[in-house]
Amino acid sequence: MKQFFFLLLFVLSISARPSDALEIPEKYSSQISAVDFYPSGAKFTFAVQPEGDDGDFTAIIPGAFRADSIRLANPESVYGNIYVASYPRTKWTPSQLESLRQQAESQSRIVNDLNAKRLSLEQTLSLLKNSTPEKSNPDDLLKFIKEAQNIRLETENELSQIKLTLSDEQEKLRMLNAELNAKTPSGADNFIVVTGQAGGVVYIEAFTNAAAWSPKYILNLSTISGSVEVKMFIRASQRTGLDYSGNMTLHTKNPDESVTVPEISPLKVGIKPKEEVVAKMSGVSLSRTNKQFKSARAAMNEAAMFMEDAMTEEDSVPESPKAPAIRETLADRTLDIDGTLTGDGTERDFEVQMSDLYLDSKIEITLIPEQRNDAWIVASMDEKNEHLIPGEAELRVDNHSSGKIYLGEYGESQRRIPFGYANQITAKKERLIGVTGVSWFSGVFTSGYKLEITNGTKAEQTLIVRDRLPVPTDEKIKLDVKRIEPKEKSRDKENRLTWEVTVPAGETLPIIVDYTLSYPSGEELQYK
Repeated sequence: MKQFFFLLLFVLSISARPSDALEIPEKYSSQISAVDFYPSGAKFTFAVQPEGDDGDFTAIIPGAFRADSIRLANPESVYGNIYVASYPRTKWTPSQLESLRQQAESQSRIVNDLNAKRLSLEQTLSLLKNSTPEKSNPDDLLKFIKEAQNIRLETENELSQIKLTLSDEQEKLRMLNAELNAKTPSGADNFIVVTGQAGGVVYIEAFTNAAAWSPKYILNLSTISGSVEVKMFIRASQRTGLDYSGNMTLHTKNPDESVTVPEISPLKVGIKPKEEVVAKMSGVSLSRTNKQFKSARAAMNEAAMFMEDAMTEEDSVPESPKAPAIRETLADRTLDIDGTLTGDGTERDFEVQMSDLYLDSKIEITLIPEQRNDAWIVASMDEKNEHLIPGEAELRVDNHSSGKIYLGEYGESQRRIPFGYANQITAKKERLIGVTGVSWFSGVFTSGYKLEITNGTKAEQTLIVRDRLPVPTDEKIKLDVKRIEPKEKSRDKENRLTWEVTVPAGETLPIIVDYTLSYPSGEELQYK
């Protein structure tokens, strides 16, 4: 597509000095026609109107933008090359920061005046300390000493007060300067000039690193319906010095600077020289063969990642997108919002109208007594639910705040979300008394535990309870389960037990697990 066509640019030296004909700009007047935000950075598109019959145009762009990122969105309208130059300038303060700059300068004068008074008083004290009276009469000498003491006391009191005032005023100046520096545009000590000739409006794209956006969610779980109401917010900021109001396109990935064709190196195998085997066994160094293998493995992993990403567009698009649509392709997902962003880096939140987006879920109340006494509230999501852009989420249960979580990319964290804890539903684990015995040929360890599941709510609850049995890691150890009451719903290969039990309101349900471990006589069990 033409708008993405690379035009060869002639970039002048960064340290070039502006000519006499080129005045350092007080403000930047190029019209912004579009803004594309990325997780870290933004691309601004400037619309520049040629002047005169010959089509000469000049665009002056703040130094927050990278000179090497300048591109033409419509290169077909330009005659020949365009020229990009970066010039130094005195540090630029945008008009919206002028008041803050004046406050900082005024405060700086106050601090300087106080410092001058402090130095003057310190010099006075030094003179008083080092002065030697030339009085021969004792009465005159005594009078001189008393007057000197009074002057010194007044001076020291004044100096002490000046130092306290100076400390306060210096702190005010520090805070003003910190705010001014935080809001001063990136690259404020230089500016960029783009010149050329064109037959119409020129659209110039420039990238800045002084911008960012991220999504935020409020997820409210209804324990009655099981649905999760989703509210989406966008937090964005930019520190280019240019205020912008209008439509912004948000991208979920940063633009690729360069792309290479995926290749896989041949994996060759041979007989390792004996000296390399010896070196490896002695811990001298990693063999060259191993290094080559690791390099090949890295290339294979890179190719595998590429193949995993190469899904069809049909597979990657949600079935029922909500408004505003999150446009999804193989390379990116985008979202449009409207609003205003100041160029001083101030963060702003934009609420995105998601047309009452709800995610269907199944509520699981899970108890793991070994980890905590009260229950987890977990919303189990169907994979067919609307995909959410990764971001931070504030969690609520029935409109009450319950914590925060980060939603990952299409992962397990989006399919099963812990919404907090149900402190009225508890579990207690009590170990049965272990007994160690000895038979003719082996030791026998009898053990087990009792779980007490309590439903302190006013309604009957169906609960998921998880615990475990020992997993023998040595074939000499034999596990014999004597009793599990009530019977578990499932038991995986690592002996993790899951029960699904129904507990009436206000009642306690016991779960008993009893087992023995047999092992060779004279040995001792070790738990890992």
